[in-house]
Order: sequence, then C-alpha cells, then structure tokens
Amino acid sequence: MRFVIDPKIFEQNHDLKVGAVIIKGMNNMKRVSFVESLLRGIIAQRRKEFVNKNVFEDKMVAPWCHAYGKFGVNPKKNSPSIAALLGRIKSGKDLPHINLLVDLYNYFSLKYLLPIGGEDMDWLCGDLKLIFTKGGEPFRQIGEIEVERAKEGEAAYLDDGGITCRYWNYRECERTKFTMKTVNAVLLIEDLSKMHMDEFGRILKDIENAVTKYIGGQVETHILNEEHAELDLGIQGRKNADDSKVPQQEIAYYMEQKKKQPQVEKVEEHPKEASEESVKKAVNESVKAPVEEPSKAAEKRLVKKKPRISSACLVTSDAKSFKSKIQTLVGKSVKKTFPEMEVPFIKIENPEDIKHGDYSVNIAMQIVKEIHLPPTEIAKKIVENLPKNTFTEKVEIAGPGFINFFISRKSLDAEVKKILKEGEEYGSSKTGKGKTIVLDYSSPNIAKPLGVHHLLSTIIGQSLYNIFKKIGFNCVSVNHIGDWGTQFGKLISAYKKWGNKEVVEKNPIDELLKLYVKFHDEAGKDPSLEDEARVEFKKFEEGDEENHKLWEWFVAESMKEINKTYDLLGGIHFDYVHGESFYEDKIGPVLEEGKEKGVFEIGEEGAFVIKFEDPNIPTVPVQKKDGTTLYITRDFATFKYRMERWNPAKILYVVDVSQKMHFIQLFEGVRRMGWEADRGEHVWFGRMSMKDGKMSTRTGNVILLNEVISEAFNRARRVIEEKTPDLKDKERVAGAVGIGAVK
Repeated sequence: MRFVIDPKIFEQNHDLKVGAVIIKGMNNMKRVSFVESLLRGIIAQRRKEFVNKNVFEDKMVAPWCHAYGKFGVNPKKNSPSIAALLGRIKSGKDLPHINLLVDLYNYFSLKYLLPIGGEDMDWLCGDLKLIFTKGGEPFRQIGEIEVERAKEGEAAYLDDGGITCRYWNYRECERTKFTMKTVNAVLLIEDLSKMHMDEFGRILKDIENAVTKYIGGQVETHILNEEHAELDLGIQGRKNADDSKVPQQEIAYYMEQKKKQPQVEKVEEHPKEASEESVKKAVNESVKAPVEEPSKAAEKRLVKKKPRISSACLVTSDAKSFKSKIQTLVGKSVKKTFPEMEVPFIKIENPEDIKHGDYSVNIAMQIVKEIHLPPTEIAKKIVENLPKNTFTEKVEIAGPGFINFFISRKSLDAEVKKILKEGEEYGSSKTGKGKTIVLDYSSPNIAKPLGVHHLLSTIIGQSLYNIFKKIGFNCVSVNHIGDWGTQFGKLISAYKKWGNKEVVEKNPIDELLKLYVKFHDEAGKDPSLEDEARVEFKKFEEGDEENHKLWEWFVAESMKEINKTYDLLGGIHFDYVHGESFYEDKIGPVLEEGKEKGVFEIGEEGAFVIKFEDPNIPTVPVQKKDGTTLYITRDFATFKYRMERWNPAKILYVVDVSQKMHFIQLFEGVRRMGWEADRGEHVWFGRMSMKDGKMSTRTGNVILLNEVISEAFNRARRVIEEKTPDLKDKERVAGAVGIGAVK
C-alpha cells in the first residue's frame, strides 16, 4: 500500500512538504499524564499568545488560507486544522482527551503551528492519495452517520473506500480515525511555509522521538515533496471498504449514544465569532484561581430533569463490595454538593495503571454540562464532601477530573482472608432472589458448522448465566436454534440434486455445508435455482412429507455435531433448546395482534411492515406479500412466549454488534405492542471479521470452531513436549490449557 501525492497538488502549492511518520506495532491503550501535561501547557501558551492576534493572519496559517481559496473553499467557514485548533483554544475551550496518539499530535500541531493528522493504516483500503477530487466521492466524518459527497476540485486525502480527510486537513473520516485499538498508523505533518527542509526534518525527528518514547513500536520518518511524491507504507490494509454505505450496527450505536447524551437546558446563544473583548475575558477566567463554591448563575443552570434508570434495570452488585461502597460514598457526596441535581448512575472502573488507584470514578466529567464548572473543580468538591469511611487509604484527583480510590491494606487483607475462608462460595449472594433472567446465547444455525464467531456468544452467555446464578437469580438458558427459513429450501434443493446419504452421514455438517456453498455458487451462474429453492421451501411449509423428513434429518444430524463441540468446550449448558420452528404455531396470534394494534402496517404490494418515527430506524418487514414470515416475526413470538412462560426481570440476548439495529427494531416494536420492552436487552460484543470481509457460510469463508480448538490443543501439547516432556497426563493438561486459551 502506497501514499501518493498527485502532481497537480504541487502545481498549485510548490512549497508543500508532507512529513510521514509511520508507526507499526504501537500501544495506544494507555494514558500518559506527562503528555497530557505537555498538551495543557502548550494550550495555555498559545491561548495567551493569540488572545489579541488574528489566527488567520499568522505566518504559518495564512498560506493554508490561500491554498484553500485556490480550490474554492472559504477557510473561515471550513478552516484548516491548525486554524480550527487555534480558534478553539483562543475561545477558551480545551481539547478533550481522545487517546494518546491524538494528544501527542495535537501537542506537536500547536507547538510547531502545523496541520497534523493521520490514518489508521489497518483501515485503509488501497493506496492513500492526496489529490483533487473528481466529484461524488463519499465522506463520513468522525462521529457522524450522514454521508457527504465531494464536489469536483476539492483537495482531499482518499483511498478506494472514500475520502479519509476532506478539504485537505479540515475533517477526518470515521473509518480511519485513531482509536485506542490502533496498532499501525501514519502521522501526516504538512507545511506550506517556506521553512527550510533541514528545520522541517528536525521537527519530524522531534515527533519521531516522542512517539518512540511514549507510544512505542517501530517508527520511521519520511518527507514527501515535489521531487519525491510517493512512499510505500509497508502495510496491506483492507481489501474492501465503502464509506457510502453505513453499517446498520453503526447507525444503531450512533442512535444509542445519542440517547445517552444528557439533555442540557439552553442558557444563551453564543455568537459564531467571539469579539476580542469576550476572548480576553474567557482567557482571563480560564487562568483564575479555583473558586470554592459554584456561582449562583451555575446553580440556576443545574438541570433537574435527568433520564431515570429504567425500572427494569437489575441490581446485581453486592452492597458489601468495594465498588458498591464507593458508589454509595460518591452518590452521597454528589447529593450533598449539588442538592438541586438528581444523582446519575455512578460508573466505577479499574484504572489501567495501578499507580492511579484501585478504582476510578469519572462522575465529574459526566455532570460537567449540568454544573458549568471545570471537571477538576467538580471533582475537588465531591472529594471534599465524601463521607468518612474505614476501607479507603486515600482519594486523589487525576487528569481532567478522575477521582481515584486507593483501598487500604487492612481492608485488602481482610478481603483476602474472606476469599480463603469461603472458597468457591466467595462472591455468592441472594441479590437476585425471587427474580428470573432468561439468557439467549450461542444460537447456531442447522446444517452449518459452529464457526469461531459463535465462540464469543457461547462463552459470554454461559459466563453471564453462571454469574447471575451465583448471586441468586433463577436463570433460564435458551439455545435459539436457526432451524427455519428459506435457506432450508436451498439445502433441500441442493441435497436432491447433488446429495448422497452415505456421504452426509459420515460427516454431516461438513457435507451439508458443501452442498449449501455449492448451491450458492451454482445459483450465481443460474438464477433459476433460487426459484426452485423457494418452491421446495413452500412445499416444506405446507407439510410435504419428503421435505419434512429431510429437514428433521438435517436438524438431528447437525445437533449431534454441535453438541460434540459444546462438550469439547466444557461447561456449556442449556436449559432449553428451542428452534425457530418451535414458535411457528405462535406467530399467527402475534401477527393478528400487531395488525389490530396498528403496529404492523400494510406496505408495498400487500406485505406487512413496521414503520418507525425515527428516520434512522429502517422500516422492517414482518410478513411478505405471499404470507411468509421473517426472522424478526419469530422474534416477536419468542419474546411474548418467554414473557408469558417465565415472567423474567430481564431477557438477555447475547448477540454480536452486527445485530444492533435488529434489536432496536424489535424492542421498539415490542414497546408499541405494549409488552414491556424494557425487559429485553441486547448484550452485544464486537464482531469477528477478516481483512477480506466478514465471515460468511454462503461462501465457505468461515473459521471453524473445531479447528481452532484442535489447533489450541496441538500448540499446548507442543509446548508441553518441549518444556516438560516427563509430565504425567500430557493429553489432559494439553486439553485443559488449549480450551482455557480458546475461552
């Protein structure tokens, strides 16, 4: 994968120099207080320097304004990144911590007054290019789900997936942004001044040294100019990307985060451009000594209406645990310090660095919009009003306002003694007594092997089951098997054409998978096969004896193989195994109820759909025009059945993030049906994927779970043979170590 600057860029900008700092194998997960201090220091310095100075007239910024004008963009409306950065801090705003790499490049951008940005190279698709756009290229900026389209002639960074940075360095895109999980990155440092090449090289060396010191990895630096406009980045990147298409799970996540944002009452309208006098005032106020009490104006601006925790939220923590005790302490202090504000949910976390304590609370940042004080001031007041206790040794304020708790040695000693005394019973309680939780996890499809992507749902679901059971809940685990749907028409058709009973019986799932994949390969060449499959499925639905027997055989043989894999994993338990077919006779009444209540509306060509008020939630069909039901229809029937049978406090669906939108649609539909939608909850986790796209059974692009387990076992056995060849029970130990590693 290369980085290339189009010669036309240099034709208009002869002085352009671009430094590329390539970082491979970095650790962007940590926070470095010294880097954050450097950033705060340079912010204060530049704020003071620019208080009476026009940002756009600075000698390092002015060339960028001129360059923007050349390709038809108003730099005061869509500012170059360095101008936007200076404008932000000049107005009195600080820069929030995003991650270590962003903190570092913001520091150097302000230090040298140069635009600095970059790309997560693992998310790039094809060559990275700095060019003038042809027009129509897609761009989705960080934190947004709306897709913009470039006009002809814009300077932009882009790859095969879309624009990665619009208007040269104005806005970066969502896909290639730096996150804490970024491992391979390229920083791009741009200069349009007449700075000497040697001086620019020293700046890059300064950045390289800092990256090496604080982030690590293999770091190399290059300079691109008119004579040398191309660079090999040394990373493959992704094979597929299309920024014009926003994944449904990302839309769902965006909507979820939007709902979580506190609703702050509007106090006043701020002019778009602050006067010089107001900027001076903001700077002066920002360097004042901390005040002891909130101002009267701030007290009046406190928001009294906060979203309440749902009545269906579960109380799962033991009141005697350190976390619960800290929650109680902080809650009491917040109530005492800010009596007009309703206390929000207080999240307790464990700091990554033990130097920052045993537990940490970010409540100060959480309520900053309501209190209208700097988060460090809020944190200070909360700490001052903490009730006295015997289990903490000290409490400190760190960074932008974290409150860190250090547990006393005496309390830790007492807890260790308790663990030794109680053994396996440690942590058990009666917190959930009298309440039922239904957990839906694993949920494989019949005639398809368990892939490695099933592992997370299975292990997380079983772990949650074990934990909830340990603290007193009545738990019901359900394996919701995919044994219904039009895919069985395809499989029945494939088996009748190419199947052999003896071959299938020797290796059921593998052979059925081969038939399924072959059907899709052949249907790509001959679309009429899809029609044949629909006919076979309709015959099956109408009770055709031959097709029904084939289906029963597919299910029985598949479950034998699936259960063997569960046995290999060990500790996997289901109270009920209910296929989608279990709910077929329960769908009719649900459809009638939905139609009567107006939840299921007539859509195109006589199909029934659910339409949503929120434009970000797509209309979803529940019954096709031919009367066929869909996956979500069966989920409605499943929800109602579980509510009526077990009356659970919660139904937890342990399913990966790709189904986020599905569950938003389901729960909103359930709410409109009047079925206590807040009892349902999607417990989501990241989706496993490969660089050439997501895993798909249709194409055979699946890593089988059995193969992963076998590989883990073999690796563990090799290590044992090398290091402890005389060990007894080698096979048992290798199995335990291998399975443990997989889990």
